[in-house]
Amino acid sequence: MHHLGRNETPRELALVAARTLARRASLAATEGAWLDPACGSGNLLLAACEVGLALGRLRGIELDPARAREARRRLASATGASPGTFARRVRTGDALDPARAWPRGSWVLANPPWVSYSGRQAPAAPPPAERSAGGWPALHSTFLERIARHVASQGTGACVLVPASVTELARYAPLRERLHSLVRLEEAPLELGDAAFPGVHGSAVLLSLGPRRSSAPDSAAPDPATWSQPPTPAASALVAELARLPALPPSTFADPGVHTGNSARELLRSATDGPGPGVWEGVRRGRDLAPFRLASPTTLLRTDLVPGRERRFRLGQLERARAFPLLLRQTADRPIAALHTQPTWFRNSLLACRGVPGLDPAFLVAVLNGPVAAAWHRLSFRDARQKSFPQVKVAHLATQRSPLASRDDAPQLHDRVAAEVERQAVGRGTADGLRALQDELFDAYGLSPASRALVLELAGGPAA
Repeated sequence: MHHLGRNETPRELALVAARTLARRASLAATEGAWLDPACGSGNLLLAACEVGLALGRLRGIELDPARAREARRRLASATGASPGTFARRVRTGDALDPARAWPRGSWVLANPPWVSYSGRQAPAAPPPAERSAGGWPALHSTFLERIARHVASQGTGACVLVPASVTELARYAPLRERLHSLVRLEEAPLELGDAAFPGVHGSAVLLSLGPRRSSAPDSAAPDPATWSQPPTPAASALVAELARLPALPPSTFADPGVHTGNSARELLRSATDGPGPGVWEGVRRGRDLAPFRLASPTTLLRTDLVPGRERRFRLGQLERARAFPLLLRQTADRPIAALHTQPTWFRNSLLACRGVPGLDPAFLVAVLNGPVAAAWHRLSFRDARQKSFPQVKVAHLATQRSPLASRDDAPQLHDRVAAEVERQAVGRGTADGLRALQDELFDAYGLSPASRALVLELAGGPAA
């Protein structure tokens, strides 16, 4: 969530999680305690009381002493219990300390801190080694693995609120594989949308975990590589059709753009203001890119500053930035691409593409702007379906399919498409030419009539 991972669970969301765990615990006819290992000020424990859990079964652990005291106070006030009732039930401490035993036989209801140690939202401090579970080091990953080990050893269950990216992002795959070896998904992840936590950008899901019933991989998830699945049989059929087409090479896309860190005010100024003291050059940002067209930079970048202990940013090398033949918007609900004309610096609100051997970069621009790429992206990734701040990520783009593996598959089609994209890039193309390009490229995918109709429904028209 934010850099400290301290967003309290809203009451309605806490009740959804508590009711889900109550249903599962009732089916198992268990009387075990319920534990929140990162209980904050007690919202999930309060929800457990609302769904009928007996006071004697509540347990909490909280690292922050002030928040632990607040949780005890609120629980006592809500239940009419004496102030000392929760002194031993809500403890102050580090739930991830290997020396701290969790209550035996307890079920887990948790919203662990969402703290990523990589990417844009990373805190300045590096992760402790023991807090770096998964390919993407994150505190919520470490909590998930500890919860899974507890569920596996105790034969109980857990309901855990986590970022939706945990269920589908490629860099979380090592974590999912470890969890898959310990526990099963009792039901498909419950999508909670991007409005689940007010003021937080990013979708949330509720994971319902239980112990494996045997050594067989009996999880409700499609496979350990992803805990995300298409919502309908028609969508599954479309994904299966597209999955047979050539995948773009994994190294096709990158995020080499300028990261301004804590120094944006020193590094950036509007092009209309002109340069200030120092060396300034044009730098593009996401809003400078539209489908098939890349505008001139509207922002200037100071390139002679040097990062240091108090000034953290990353410029990279201009030669490397110029070498990428096409760019894409990072904040969008579908791929939006353009040729990197008049190449120069660009910010990390733009992603980069190295191109694909055997395909003209202009042809690839048409593929990425097309309705099939939009449909694939929206079906495959929850980030694309959130209403605010939808995301296109390098890992998302690396799953995209192309109707051609190389120009040799259909040289005339390839060259016609590439030529029209180049006309569009310099403002010499027409609307009719663009429509004809997209229709011809759409035909090249060879989709069934039902899948074609679903693509157009999901894409909602051309990229704009």
